[in-house]
Amino acid sequence: MKKLRITIGDKSYDVSVELLSDDSAPAPAIPRPAAASSPIAPPAAAAPARPTAAAAPGVIISPMAGMVKTIQVKEGDSVEQGQVLMLLDAMKVENRITAPSAGKVSKILVKEGDTVTEGHVLLEMN
Repeated sequence: MKKLRITIGDKSYDVSVELLSDDSAPAPAIPRPAAASSPIAPPAAAAPARPTAAAAPGVIISPMAGMVKTIQVKEGDSVEQGQVLMLLDAMKVENRITAPSAGKVSKILVKEGDTVTEGHVLLEMN
């Protein structure tokens, strides 16, 4: 047992502490299997970057899971590069889905309130 004094603010407390282990002693070495026979798989390569605009020319996909909050274009609308097409709500953050290039909206495949997953096709342009 060790006796210690702890001071908090203006008050001092005398306490007795039982030493359960000695932290100053080096930890025992743990034998590890050789790398070739290790059952642990090597780390995987870094995940590829998430798509941000189109999976194929003219196909706009969702870069993340979320809910379609508003659709700001209609089928047949001409859009410019960077124009906001729709707003996607993901974890209470509003994300703008923009046109990767100028074109015409040919098909909208979601509606407001739809829940989508990452990679879900939102609309098509030509």
